[in-house]
Amino acid sequence: MVELYFEDSASKIEKLAGLLGGAAIDFTQVDQLVHQFKGSSASFGAHGMATACVQLRDACHAQQTATCQDLCSQLQNIFSALKSKLNQFLQLEQRRKALQRAP
Repeated sequence: MVELYFEDSASKIEKLAGLLGGAAIDFTQVDQLVHQFKGSSASFGAHGMATACVQLRDACHAQQTATCQDLCSQLQNIFSALKSKLNQFLQLEQRRKALQRAP
């Protein structure tokens, strides 16, 4: 489940950056993508990601291009930090399990 969330999130962030980097931004398409991302992040327990998505949706509704682009960068940073922390946790969990199996 964790790997699926990260794969899906990376794909969504990449697509979002592409949509926001174009000359003519389709705010409806951006909003739909961010809505999906917010839902999956909230379900996963990534509340920082979900909160940033809410802010990004608000900026989309106001068609604030620069704010949307800044929030997309924030999402990328939050995602990187979350992924790093979760990888550390998973490594520690693997070590803990290995120690439990050791005689």
